[in-house]
Amino acid sequence: MADKNDQQAPPPLLSSPSNRQQQGVGGEILHLRGTPRSRPRRRRGFDVIPVKYETRKCADEVHGEVTIPPAVQVVLDSPAVQRLANLKQLGLAYNTYPSCSHSRKSHSLGVMECASNIITKSIIGKQQQLNVTEMDILCLRIAGLCHDLGHGPFSHTYEAFLQASYKQEKEHPELYAERNEKFKEEFGVDLPPLPEKYEHEKTSLMMVDDLLATNGLELDWNALDQPLKQVADGVDSESFGVMQKNKNPPYETTVDPFTSRDWIFIKECIYGKPLVYPDAPETQTSFVGRSKDKEFLYDIINNRHSGLDVDKYDYYGRDGMAAHGRKDSYNVLLRTAVVARGMCPNRDTCFECKHKSQDEECLHQMICYPVKHTSEVMSFFEQRINNHDKIYTHKKTKASELLAVDILLESDRHFSMMLSTQHDDPDAFPTHSRFADFEYPKLPLSRAWMYPRLFLRCDDSIIGVIEDKALERSSDDKNLGSLKRLLRAFRQHSFYKCVGEVEIDEIGGDVLWDSEEDDIKSEVMTILLEKEDNLIAKANATYESGADEQIVLDANDIIVDKRELHYGRKEKNPALQVCFLEKKDFEDIEVLPIEELPLAGPLQKLSLTLPQHFIKRTIRLFSRNREKNELLSHAFQNWKITKEEGCYSAVKMCFEEVGDENESQSNSALLTQESASYSAAKRRKLEF
Repeated sequence: MADKNDQQAPPPLLSSPSNRQQQGVGGEILHLRGTPRSRPRRRRGFDVIPVKYETRKCADEVHGEVTIPPAVQVVLDSPAVQRLANLKQLGLAYNTYPSCSHSRKSHSLGVMECASNIITKSIIGKQQQLNVTEMDILCLRIAGLCHDLGHGPFSHTYEAFLQASYKQEKEHPELYAERNEKFKEEFGVDLPPLPEKYEHEKTSLMMVDDLLATNGLELDWNALDQPLKQVADGVDSESFGVMQKNKNPPYETTVDPFTSRDWIFIKECIYGKPLVYPDAPETQTSFVGRSKDKEFLYDIINNRHSGLDVDKYDYYGRDGMAAHGRKDSYNVLLRTAVVARGMCPNRDTCFECKHKSQDEECLHQMICYPVKHTSEVMSFFEQRINNHDKIYTHKKTKASELLAVDILLESDRHFSMMLSTQHDDPDAFPTHSRFADFEYPKLPLSRAWMYPRLFLRCDDSIIGVIEDKALERSSDDKNLGSLKRLLRAFRQHSFYKCVGEVEIDEIGGDVLWDSEEDDIKSEVMTILLEKEDNLIAKANATYESGADEQIVLDANDIIVDKRELHYGRKEKNPALQVCFLEKKDFEDIEVLPIEELPLAGPLQKLSLTLPQHFIKRTIRLFSRNREKNELLSHAFQNWKITKEEGCYSAVKMCFEEVGDENESQSNSALLTQESASYSAAKRRKLEF
């Protein structure tokens, strides 16, 4: 027996190479060097790091405090989510409201907190029989955090740029052919075509896959209920999920790891409908992430039924507070939300109901509200149209966006302005296996969203990147002068000018709204040419650059902008899309089984003062050249009055066709009213 006074040899240091253990038989976890919490481990040939059990909290100007569980911290630290810190939530609206500089990251954190609150503080508190799990809540949190990953530079401005790029390439195929020929000569492949419509939600799904890839993880559609597939060094898939610490000895931490089905659920919450290829092996016809009895969970982030969801809860309040300094809170709706059965309000478009016959019942488990909160619901939708009118589509905001679009379009057409994709860079972030055959060393900005390594670098700093490239290439590319002038105007806040605006109901209605922007531009130019002598003479009289210079107006000086404002459901009253419950329906809602939940329905009538129309459409004319602002303003006013004259003539002809004497007397009063409106318009008409 050893002497009790004998001293055992001290254990080797953690940093000693001899202390590094080898991988065991069967691929079990073996510890390597590092601190006890963060030391890497070997799993199936990869170095993986277990997730720390550490819940954080951070302050938020709208919600007060945001809770960040351990798994959310992993997602928050990923490059895809950190990129949101460099994207302003309101794009270029800070040019109108300097305080509107909050980021999409702060908005996404707010949506995450709202998603958690509506479940934990409202639905679970009233209806525990719904069996909402901690994993469900965690997935909703991550969906809220990741729902805007697909937004490009200057947010919705990037989408306008892509739409303009598609239109330009479609209308001028020779320009695309020329670019493609040069691209193919340089890289040996064709330039990828643009889709007719860009959906940032689909790009968000791509970036979710990229988020997992940067952590060494991937979805596995062949093992939906198994932990995420470990494909590279990174986060340990078996410690990534819901973490709970036992309150009693030995105080162990247990982990319920994410499965592939959980992340499919996250992606479905973002997309708002079943996944399609390439986010699924084939187009899905129903939700895969959660079963039918939990379909109400899909209403929380992206509500396909009514549009009343936590994404809008957050940005209506956050944007209004940044622009106007007042906080519009909808906490009463968050607190009183419940789950009930409701009739599908969109059975013609709903992926589940559109194939059913008219005799079949279309019921969903959906988020509903007490009927006494009708006014709060209507106020919620009113906030939408107010924000769009006063902030998102304000004429100065739009003017700066139009200039930014021109900068992006101009830079995109120059071969020298293309951006590296890093597809063959061994030091770049890993990418999802769906990009295994990707072969483009460089891409123009209009295709940056097609590859995550490039899209990660495309944020609001893109103007500086374009400037640097323009300066570097000035000696090689002599055609960059126009781009440099646009960049200078942007830096000087010399934005385009709105020279006129009119509601289309006053000048032609749907017929005019359905006209192409180029047709409206041609009409304005035609009226200008008809009055060319007087208009040009007046404009030149006020032109300060000298009597010898003449103004030459070009169609490229004009931008026609169609603006559509509505409450969230186009011509429909959005409050009628929401399902409500009467007071008596709440009596047993806490104990009723899911299949016996009360039947909610839309309001039969609203005891509120409603707007006359739920949609407002206007046409605005912007000038690219400040020297021609007055000329274009005169031309727009005359075009507007010409349209008013046409409307008056159409009304008059309609009345003349009515032969009944009684109706004629009634119509006479209406005609007199129209005549008075026309006379007023005539008095406003500019005479030169």
